Amino acid sequence: MARGSICEPVEVHPRALVRAERVVAALADPAPERFAHFHDAAELVWFQEISGELVSEDGIFTLRAGTLVFVPSMRHHDFAITEGAHSWVLAHLDPSLTAALAAREAQISLGRCTAITFDGTMRGRMNTLFDWLLELAAKPAPARATTAGIIELILGTIGLAGDGHPEEAPGESGGLDRLRPALDLVARSPASPITLSSAASACHLSEAYFSRRFKLVFGNTFSDYLRSYRLRLAAQRLLSGGERINEIAYKTGFASPAHLADQFRRRFGMSPREYRAKARKGQEHESN
Repeated sequence: MARGSICEPVEVHPRALVRAERVVAALADPAPERFAHFHDAAELVWFQEISGELVSEDGIFTLRAGTLVFVPSMRHHDFAITEGAHSWVLAHLDPSLTAALAAREAQISLGRCTAITFDGTMRGRMNTLFDWLLELAAKPAPARATTAGIIELILGTIGLAGDGHPEEAPGESGGLDRLRPALDLVARSPASPITLSSAASACHLSEAYFSRRFKLVFGNTFSDYLRSYRLRLAAQRLLSGGERINEIAYKTGFASPAHLADQFRRRFGMSPREYRAKARKGQEHESN
C-alpha cells in the first residue's frame, strides 16, 4: 500500500451538502506535502493558479491555471503540487449530490477522477460559480436548494465535457480495490443484516484478514463504517422527504426506531425528529 494511503475523515453535514474553502499559497511557501488518500465525500477542486499533477487510481492528470478536478466518492488520489504561488477552491460534497445527478442524467458519467482545463469565457463562469459556492458555504443557515443547483451546474459541465482523460495510465490504488465488494454490498443493501462474515465473503477474504485490512485502509472497523453509512443515509432521508421516522429506521438497517434515535443523537447531537425540524426551519428561512 502506498505511503500515507488512508481513508481521510472528511465530514460533510447532510444538512449543508457541501464544505468549501479557499486555499492560497504564497510564492515563498514550500510545496504541499504529498498525501495519498480517499474519502466518502466526493471532491471538487477549482485551481485558479497551480502547477502540478493529480495522481489517482484513474491515472495522472496535469494541473494548470483553470483546471477543474472532480474526484468521486472513495476514489484514491493525491496531489503533487510544485513550490510557488498557488490558489484553489476545495469543495467536499455529500455523495448524494453526485448520485442524484447520475440517476437523472444517464449521459453524464461521474464515476472516475477527471481533470478538465477551461479557458476564456468558461473559466470566468467557473470563477463565478465557485465564488458563489464559497459565499453560500459561509452562511450560518445552509441554502440547500441554491447550493445543490450550483453543484449540479459544475458536475453537469464535467460530465458532458468528455475530454478529461489522464496523461498517464492508472497507478496503485492503495489496496482499496480489494475491499470494494464490501463497500458495494453496503451501498446496494444498507437495510440488510450485513455481517462481518458476509462482508469478508464478498471480498473472498477470511474474516480475520478482512478486519485487519479494513482497519488499516479505513482507519476504523467495518462495523463503524457500516453504522456511519446508515446514519448518513438516515439523515439524508430525513431531509429529502416526508417518510415517517419509524420507516426510515427500518429501511436504513436499524433494529428499531429507538436504536436509530440513540445512534443519531450520539452522531449528530440531536434526535431524528429535532434534526428534521431544524432542517425544515432552515428551508423556510431560505425560501423567505
